[in-house]
Amino acid sequence: MKIGIVGGGAVGLLLAAYLGRHHEVTMYTRRLAQAKQLAEQGVALEKDGETTTVAVRARPFADAELDEPLVFVAVKQYDLDAIWARADAFRRVHTLVFVQNGMGHLDSLPLLAGQTILAGVVEHGAWKRDDRTVVHTGVGKLTLAVRFGSIGAARELQSDDPHFPIEWADDWKRMLVDKLVVNAVINPLTALLQVNNGALLKVAPYREMMAQLFDEVRQALALADEQRAWERIVHICRKTADNYSSMYMDLAHGRRTEIDAILGYVLQQGEARGVTLPLIRFLLCAIKGKEGREEDG
Repeated sequence: MKIGIVGGGAVGLLLAAYLGRHHEVTMYTRRLAQAKQLAEQGVALEKDGETTTVAVRARPFADAELDEPLVFVAVKQYDLDAIWARADAFRRVHTLVFVQNGMGHLDSLPLLAGQTILAGVVEHGAWKRDDRTVVHTGVGKLTLAVRFGSIGAARELQSDDPHFPIEWADDWKRMLVDKLVVNAVINPLTALLQVNNGALLKVAPYREMMAQLFDEVRQALALADEQRAWERIVHICRKTADNYSSMYMDLAHGRRTEIDAILGYVLQQGEARGVTLPLIRFLLCAIKGKEGREEDG
């Protein structure tokens, strides 16, 4: 099957490295230089001290007309507006898969007639070494769920690779809330404290901070099963103890984070319910400050 991947960051490269083993993958990047390098040299996957190369096609997204039946949109949530400025480029695509952190974007997607929209959650540890190299630091899974339409072309997505399992969820909203809660608690704390995920459990004051933040998150989102949500956070912290969160990595490399898509969304939900969220407000400001943002408000 032909698959398109929009976005040449860590997630886009990771998807290309594994899906490209069984499918014909074309990557659509922001920069021409990255597209040329990927087309000429392929995607390099580093895992457990070994490097493998997977051939892909690549071209800049700016002038592309996508014709793959299945396309992953793997840009950061704050870059979606730029993607949808060229919404016509997707008119021949049957199925779109969005793998952003946060949830707000799935309520405001400009749909094309007859398109299937899937939500995806990538639970792997990965970081981008350079324009063609992704380092796979922790095995998780890719979980997909239908948001609009039916499974469509994604039915052909199967993986028997234990390093890149693909699963299906029946409830897209629960799937995304589960991921949102984890991201809202782990990402901003590890980014602010500049520690790996495991430190949140190992250092007693950090664990207390995590519990306090979770208390606000569970109120803001009116979680139905608070115990399950907390246990999931603890489990992921342990499983990914040596990994660094994407928000930590973004700050470390001077990139903008997805704090608005994560804690910003949680804050909006809490305000709508009349919940006071001082810690979430503090962390939102702290991460924006570390980014060097100077906007008002």
